[in-house]
Amino acid sequence: MRIVRQGDGFVAQFSFSYEVVSLAEQEDRWVPVFLPGHLEQPFAHVHSQTHEVRLEEVEPLADRYIVMLGQ
Repeated sequence: MRIVRQGDGFVAQFSFSYEVVSLAEQEDRWVPVFLPGHLEQPFAHVHSQTHEVRLEEVEPLADRYIVMLGQ
């Protein structure tokens, strides 16, 4: 999954259908996402139903990030 800057915020972009299916199986909640190799602290959260992205207290340095869904 990618998190991409759009306007003043970020949005989720899905590369594979299983990412959408995995989120849909979650209850109505915020699911953590992690930068590869940094599994100790979530980089952001994506809402399982709306796919809205909420960055953690991290100053974004790039316009696009490759991330992994957590549980």
